Amino acid sequence: MHNRLMAQGPSLIFDKSSLESLNLDEAVLLDNFYSSVITPVFFVECLADLEKNMRSKSTPDQLVGSLADRTPECGRVTVHHVDVLRAELCGRFDLSRTLGRPYVAGGRAVQLGDQKGMIFKQTKEQEVLQRWMSHEFLEAERGIAKWWRRSLTSIDLDGMAKAVMGEIGPHWRKPKSLKDARKMADIIIDQTDPEWLLGFGIDLLGVPEAKEWIMKDWIGRRRPPLREHLPYFIFMLSINIFFCLVLPTQLLKNVKPSHHIDLAYLYYLPFCSVFTSKDNFHVQIVPLFLDPTQTFVNGIELKEDLKRLDEGYSALPEEEFNQGLHHFARYPPLDTSFLTTRLWDTYLPKWRNTGPPPVVNEQIQKALLDTINRIKESSKPSDAQSIDELSYVAMESKIHLRKGKWRRYSPEMEQRIIDGKKEH
Repeated sequence: MHNRLMAQGPSLIFDKSSLESLNLDEAVLLDNFYSSVITPVFFVECLADLEKNMRSKSTPDQLVGSLADRTPECGRVTVHHVDVLRAELCGRFDLSRTLGRPYVAGGRAVQLGDQKGMIFKQTKEQEVLQRWMSHEFLEAERGIAKWWRRSLTSIDLDGMAKAVMGEIGPHWRKPKSLKDARKMADIIIDQTDPEWLLGFGIDLLGVPEAKEWIMKDWIGRRRPPLREHLPYFIFMLSINIFFCLVLPTQLLKNVKPSHHIDLAYLYYLPFCSVFTSKDNFHVQIVPLFLDPTQTFVNGIELKEDLKRLDEGYSALPEEEFNQGLHHFARYPPLDTSFLTTRLWDTYLPKWRNTGPPPVVNEQIQKALLDTINRIKESSKPSDAQSIDELSYVAMESKIHLRKGKWRRYSPEMEQRIIDGKKEH
């Protein structure tokens, strides 16, 4: 394995259903063409399968191990939604500066010469991902993932619905459709006394310890509109009110206890450009909570597209195929019949003007490595406050040089990387 910078491509959140539909070779292409945002809920969903096996005293399910193999190595684990909420309530998180990108902790503002940048060290979330990749499922479960799982599985959906409808719902009609319920949730939020709504929402979303300070701070700021002051809080609250409006109806058939996990994926929608799932719950609900700049992709459609890409690249002449993904799949095909190409056109429209990748000889590679090392070792703290001030962002991931049938790089580049590791 070796370190590489974060993957390029549209930011994408997947759930277990979409990932488990892919074979290993298709999953590598997903990692190659998308900047995956891995949610804590994904681990919770997969560890639920692991726990079933543990209870039966069998070895960890092969499916869980297979999912770990298919999980994008270049993805970033976004911060748990409760921690994001706490950060916003305390004024340490601004949704407008993060929209469409993962919210990753551990960033340190640095400066090298005149250039300011950001270096991200490994976080507790990223440590869980590394254990996951290494099939150390029990170690992942003993760590922060155990708290993630407990925070979701302890939710009483019926109790939550009764609490919300008891306080808000008696005067409201039943929604006629899921779309109608989504509109009603927004109307309820906008027509409810904001001071009461803030206090009620803080309790409902599970952060009562901060209630007194948050209420005083909001009043001290002359009661700004909550949608502007706490947009992520309002987003989470709208999801819960929506679900509580729908739960007593027949609009969602066969509501299962596992829906508290499905629902939690929605809390992470602001941190991606594309969301994909095969789960019928997500197919029906996720599009209702996306803004016009975001895209929902059915996992079936994504699977078909990655399969086509796999077949196309597998048909390349052996000499070209052996040059690796970095050579022939640095960017998607020009053909817009590919879903991946259309998504790149939407979210990275300048990619078509990039041209062929530069030839990186040994001298240039050494200079790049020296620059990266100087950034990591010689940078000084910076006072950068905005991403617009940054010249670079360093986010490392450990990846396999080969995975499935794919090489990442040419044999020559592979050897240079291996030799470079030996020198260190």
